[in-house]
Amino acid sequence: MRRGKLWVGGALLAAIVAIAVLSPYLVQADPRALAPGSRLLAPSAAHWFGTDQLGRDLFARVLWGARISLFVGVSVAVLSALIGTAIGMLSGSSRGLDAIVMRVMDGVMSIPAILLAIALMAVAGASVVNVIAAVTVVEIPRVARLVRGIVLSLREQPYVEAAIAAGTTPPMIMIRHVLPGVVSPIIVQATFIWATAMILEAALSFIGAGTPPSTPSWGNLLADARALWQIRPTLVFFPAGFLFVTLLAVNMLGDGLRDILDPRQEPRI
Repeated sequence: MRRGKLWVGGALLAAIVAIAVLSPYLVQADPRALAPGSRLLAPSAAHWFGTDQLGRDLFARVLWGARISLFVGVSVAVLSALIGTAIGMLSGSSRGLDAIVMRVMDGVMSIPAILLAIALMAVAGASVVNVIAAVTVVEIPRVARLVRGIVLSLREQPYVEAAIAAGTTPPMIMIRHVLPGVVSPIIVQATFIWATAMILEAALSFIGAGTPPSTPSWGNLLADARALWQIRPTLVFFPAGFLFVTLLAVNMLGDGLRDILDPRQEPRI
């Protein structure tokens, strides 16, 4: 059962990534091409998911949205994991910096994530790069606190004390003895950050504070479709369904990794 969630989540995610990468070959329609004469068509052989209010092919737009969402999620997960790990290790290894750094992290975490992301986007402007930067800033404190707690715990281990007694320099102790103990929890945390980043990106785009309206992200597709819910509900179902399945796959992958990498976890059904 431990590996079951890992394999199912990994397989679903691999399928979604493959669809996103191969989207230019799976559909020939331009996701931005306007066709006023083909507005709000129902799903058919010509348009698998139908068309939107401007005649754009919804299947092409949903697949393109997968590329945007996955790119944002992976970028935020990698950047926040790297930066948060560096901050957490620095804070955990220096008592002088610990109080200052952690108070700054606490201050950032005290602001609701979506509000902080909206404020940052209001300053930076709508773009995919700015969405990645804003969501990364939101997620860094969570990684930093996790790493800092692990570092404080590992510093008391006998093998670290032995390395200190042997005269090993503090940087080498952190790299050789502490960093390996941080890697597994950070990998697991990164998967959950990946899912959170996709949710935040969709939420920001939905309210008009994320990716530009011309970019066919899942959040923009849902924002465009909300006024047409009663006329053409498939405009909502398809992007929402893809987002749901992707989040489910990432979370199952994270749960599976946590169960395998953390030996203290009890098997769960």
